Amino acid sequence: MNIRAVKVLLISFFSVTSGFSQLINDGCNSAIPLCPNVTVSGSNIGATATVCPGCEDDFTFCFSGTNSVWYQFNTNVTGGDVTFNFSNLLFNLQATRGTELQATIVQALVQCDAATYTMVSNCEAGSSVGFSITALGLPANTTYYVIINGAKNAGAVLPAEATFDLIGSGTGFDRPAPGLSIGGPTITLCPENPASFTAYLTNCTDTSDFYWSVNGILKAVTQTSLWLTSDLQNGDVVSVECSCFAICPDTLNFSYPPVTVDPITVNAGSDFTIQAGSSVQLAGTSNGTDFMWSPTQTLNTPYSITTYATPEETTTYTLTALNANCSLSDEVTVFVSNNLDIPGSFSPNGDGHNDKWIIDGISFYPDAQVVIYDRWGQKISEIAGYSITKAWDGTNKGKPVSDGVYFYSLDLRQNNDTKPLKGSITVIH
Repeated sequence: MNIRAVKVLLISFFSVTSGFSQLINDGCNSAIPLCPNVTVSGSNIGATATVCPGCEDDFTFCFSGTNSVWYQFNTNVTGGDVTFNFSNLLFNLQATRGTELQATIVQALVQCDAATYTMVSNCEAGSSVGFSITALGLPANTTYYVIINGAKNAGAVLPAEATFDLIGSGTGFDRPAPGLSIGGPTITLCPENPASFTAYLTNCTDTSDFYWSVNGILKAVTQTSLWLTSDLQNGDVVSVECSCFAICPDTLNFSYPPVTVDPITVNAGSDFTIQAGSSVQLAGTSNGTDFMWSPTQTLNTPYSITTYATPEETTTYTLTALNANCSLSDEVTVFVSNNLDIPGSFSPNGDGHNDKWIIDGISFYPDAQVVIYDRWGQKISEIAGYSITKAWDGTNKGKPVSDGVYFYSLDLRQNNDTKPLKGSITVIH
């Protein structure tokens, strides 16, 4: 006796003596699904029977349901003949136990109700070696059961128990090989523009979700076969994976040829922080042929790769580069900061408090120039290099000015494009 037979004997002894069955397919409701052309290793060791009027094992064909195990299969979309081959039968050899297996294929109009069973194949009444059962001309998309149990042959008291291999095939069971392909762009893509990919399936039912990857890295999961992406680089490989068939699933994958993406590039540069009234040069880089900055209102040359910006408030500028086929944009933000605290009034009365028009933060602009005007527009004071020590003291040619409102123009003189800051001051003695 070989080692496998010895193992079978030990398992059988444990099952019989303990009353414990490890079979998951001991009943019709727990039948194991069979896949076409896939070998399944099975056993009826420790199988039991449920016999009562209409119960699952209440049948008699060329054998009765004494210790049956159950498998199920579905015919394919065309239907036809189905054959199951049994091989490698290894029996539990006991003096009072049978040594033959029995099998057939049935259809149940009501699941697991023996009163509705119809036998659709030949009935194997008992075999101690490999055998086959065949059903002819089965209809499409229909569920059937393969029932296997042990015989009490040669006067045995106990039914046969054995392990076996089982495989099914035939025109009614075999599935056409499913296929998967991808339809995608056939022209050069523009950077950051949406590209559409569609998965096409053949001979596939019960399709799963679609798993889309770029260069082997999962990017998206879709329920439909369409995927849109705008995040592709030149040479990227898009692939998709899905499965067909709820029972006995087949996993498919397909890779689309590397995509071609136009090499146009654009970089608007790094963000800037400037003081109010100041200008800054925006210097973009690109291999495009034409350029446009926006918004244009605070730019001096919006159609050049470089330009000067004088925003009055924090502004994000967009540089768009174009070539013969594509356009591409990038952004830069100019943050406008005003760290000057310009007082609206002062009191030059000689009390040592607030006697000069002190502008906090003016030390950051050593070249600043201030011009003071009266309400008629007459210049009454002009101070270059305005600072705390050179602040206006409320005089005109050494004489105190009258109480009232005066006007100023503050030029920070950072560059030639700087616009002067203008406002009013109230003098109170």
